[in-house]
Amino acid sequence: MSRGLHSDITTELAKDSIRYSDLVELFLPGGTQRQTNAPFDIVTTTSTGGSGTFSANGEFLSFDLVSETLEARVNQISIVLSAVSNTFTNLFMNNDYLNSRVCVHRVFYDSAFQQINNPVLMWDGEIVGYRIGENKRTSTIAVVSSSVFYDFERVAGRRTNDKSQQNISPGDRGLEFSTSAIGKIKWGREI
Repeated sequence: MSRGLHSDITTELAKDSIRYSDLVELFLPGGTQRQTNAPFDIVTTTSTGGSGTFSANGEFLSFDLVSETLEARVNQISIVLSAVSNTFTNLFMNNDYLNSRVCVHRVFYDSAFQQINNPVLMWDGEIVGYRIGENKRTSTIAVVSSSVFYDFERVAGRRTNDKSQQNISPGDRGLEFSTSAIGKIKWGREI
């Protein structure tokens, strides 16, 4: 199934030889970082970040394959970036990067290496962590990204204590003694 791919791209995919490059957009608090694994800079427009230049400086190394399943579950991938220069090392060691958006696109080329249509979005998620890896020859940062539903079951918001209640309704004493209640408080009636 073509999944809404432009007909020029599906035509190119049917050929024996396919040419493509991957693009990554990191929407970090200090600004958007755009990187490519192509051997040249790419100026293009994506569906998520507008137009911009994706740098071919060798800092975007790889990413995990994006797998699809029939069941609803939280997907997660790692995007491997070079940690040899300070570009990403400083960003992840000194800034608040959690929950920043990450998008991975694939751009296809014809036989003359001309871009075919717009890049195809392959991954859209949020940063949930990172790992630094080192060996004798290089160092890397593996950015861990999960789909936007990774904390879907997390309960956020109000607490059942007096301070939280006073923030919402000053003067209300309904939860004044909630910290001293023993056992579970039953709400509503039994069914």
